[in-house]
Amino acid sequence: MHSTSSALRPRLLLAASALASVALFWTSWRQLVSLSLDDRRYSHLILIPLISAFFLYRERRAIFSRVALSPRLGLPFLAAALLLWFVHHLSAAILAAVLVLVAGFAVAYGAHALKAARFPLLFLLLLVPIPFDVMDRIIAVLQRGSAEATYALFKLTGVPVFRDGVRFELPGIGLEIAKECSSIHSAWALFITGLLLAHMFLKSLWTKTGLTVITIPIAMLTNAVRIATLWFLGTHVDIGFLFGNLHRNGGILFSLISLSILIVFLYLLRKLEHPLPA
Repeated sequence: MHSTSSALRPRLLLAASALASVALFWTSWRQLVSLSLDDRRYSHLILIPLISAFFLYRERRAIFSRVALSPRLGLPFLAAALLLWFVHHLSAAILAAVLVLVAGFAVAYGAHALKAARFPLLFLLLLVPIPFDVMDRIIAVLQRGSAEATYALFKLTGVPVFRDGVRFELPGIGLEIAKECSSIHSAWALFITGLLLAHMFLKSLWTKTGLTVITIPIAMLTNAVRIATLWFLGTHVDIGFLFGNLHRNGGILFSLISLSILIVFLYLLRKLEHPLPA
């Protein structure tokens, strides 16, 4: 009976902290869900808690092997959440809500579990929406990077091209890499995939960081391949390719290219971590 009560107590504490997070920040959670469903730039947000929960379950033996009630351990997280309470911004509110959840986890399960669960708990930080002005700057970087890669690709293949920023004058048609074509959605997907693959298959911090960072230029390169492919098909096969399904819904096909390149880098980094004996 005592054993059952001891096993149930941490779960009840964690459930209470989750309910507190939802109740205290209900309006902010609703805004976050609406933002994720309505704005493609933030469509990844709604998946973050599911992925975090999956890794908590996947690594449950290591995380919950030593459980100890630790009321003091949650105090720093609650203090930070309280300070953020007075910042009237969605990002601050969601960060405070996440800190309340982490505080409940720390109190319920203790220092060992908190350390063992650092990846799924830190992963929850991706729930915090990037402010719109910062997101616009990120998109601008992706636009410029995609433009550089596209220009290099056209020059490498011998296609006559005149470039003005993110605009290209090409034989038969002019192209512009608009914000909507910056590959922000694909870049987020690839970045998150890189984080997950790095956590699952790499050991050292530098290889994990390297695999995650390399996702950004891979996304730019793949976007350049997409743009060049659409131009070639639109000018040599059918103009409809520039406006058809491949343009609107071809992200999955080109995402497979990104994923293939990422897996190659994962393989190389694993080799660096485990060099062959002399």
